[in-house]
Amino acid sequence: MYVMALSKKSSFKCPVFLLPGIVLFPGMDLPLHIFEDKYKDMVTNCIKDKKLFGVVYTKGNLCADVGTLAEIISYEELGGGKYNLLAEGKRRFKILDMVSEDPYYEALVEYYDDKDKVTIKIKESIKEIKTLSKKALKLFDEVSKQKMSSNIKLPDDPNELLFLVAANLSWSFVTKLTLLETISVKDRVKKITKLLHEEVEKLEVTLENKKTKPVVETNGHLGL
Repeated sequence: MYVMALSKKSSFKCPVFLLPGIVLFPGMDLPLHIFEDKYKDMVTNCIKDKKLFGVVYTKGNLCADVGTLAEIISYEELGGGKYNLLAEGKRRFKILDMVSEDPYYEALVEYYDDKDKVTIKIKESIKEIKTLSKKALKLFDEVSKQKMSSNIKLPDDPNELLFLVAANLSWSFVTKLTLLETISVKDRVKKITKLLHEEVEKLEVTLENKKTKPVVETNGHLGL
């Protein structure tokens, strides 16, 4: 396991991986195939120096201000500086300034942690989120004919649970980025509870439509 020493300063410099189509949350696994020269150099140096790198969501020429530090858990060298690797999200950060693009992106960042703590009231709300998450996973299994619910173990830690739910359910990248940027546990709980209710309703409608479709098709055939 790699460990990044905590800087005594409020800000520090770290290499940054700009990724379209990925919002990385703390605790989330991230498999990567590294083949671009810029990122080959970055990953080689991170492995050599046992450093973490930042993962930031991008769309077009724009990148988010908030990202997540990633730790390289395992890697496979493919030759020519290419890698297959598995990283894990560790801690959120905010970009203060992009300081370099050559030989790879580096940014001046600071840690981006919640401004409030998990209260007894929040823990009560977490119980509802757990219940809704289990219901959403079971409905997804029925709709997709998979067994996702049996493969995901919901953690007891409130923040781990919130980030796991945010990472795994089928919300837009913009919604996921908003959850990553939310700096209050209380606010994140409210947002995720609302989104989960919407997700459950959507899955229930999808499942009902799926069940009634064969009946409609059969009736159609009988009418011919």
